[in-house]
Amino acid sequence: MVNTKMKTLHEKLVHIQSNLKVEKGRMNNFGKYKYRNLEDIFQGLKPLLKETKCVLTVSDEIKEINGFNYICATAEIHDGNLSCKSTGYAREAVTKKGMDDSQITGATSSYARKYALNGLFAIDDTADADSMDNRDHHAGELSRDQINTLLEMADKAKNVDVVSAKIDDRTINKGNYEASIKKLEGILSGK
Repeated sequence: MVNTKMKTLHEKLVHIQSNLKVEKGRMNNFGKYKYRNLEDIFQGLKPLLKETKCVLTVSDEIKEINGFNYICATAEIHDGNLSCKSTGYAREAVTKKGMDDSQITGATSSYARKYALNGLFAIDDTADADSMDNRDHHAGELSRDQINTLLEMADKAKNVDVVSAKIDDRTINKGNYEASIKKLEGILSGK
């Protein structure tokens, strides 16, 4: 039953974020961790979208940045009048053992879409293996969430190539992340 007190998109989004429960019910036996996938998130969202009479759309765009393909996924919720959206980025691997090119793109799309949905619906994935850097971790490296935030802001500032290069060569790192965010905020505000 629809709560008639929820009139604005903001109220509907707050309701969805507060009530969405998506357990990490899947197990990766190789990495020994539990996780949730994109399908799990969609299944958790459907009853809440129906209840609030909202529609969710998710789309992808491939962006080449410094010779690498990134999938930029956008999740957008609509209530018939207004919409709100969030984006998520994932870099396509050059090769992945046991996958052909279309599977690599599909897997990357799933990650990017999951990050976009996490942002829109306040889903915490900090303990997920998806949010971990599975390479040898070096002190000062940015987290996946920090990289997504920087790339999203850089995209809005029409400065993705420069920021991506600085992330890749570690010019932007954990030590100067906040300063980098402030610089991008200044570009976006026109200062």
